[in-house]
Amino acid sequence: MSAYHRLDLGANYKLKENKRFNSELSFSLYNAYGHENPYIITFEKSKTDSNKTVAIQTSLFKWVPSISWNFKW
Repeated sequence: MSAYHRLDLGANYKLKENKRFNSELSFSLYNAYGHENPYIITFEKSKTDSNKTVAIQTSLFKWVPSISWNFKW
């Protein structure tokens, strides 16, 4: 099984502050360099040699971007 690793990045941008409320935008990127980490590993018999078993890795997402708006009043 290959090593599981990722790099997550995030930044916040503060919007105008008001007497009533404060708000900011948050940007993030999960798994920034796109390493395909294993989610599930299944085992199957080899199609070429019936005495061997082959591990098959299933990965979900390379990148997951997100944006959120946070506010306080």
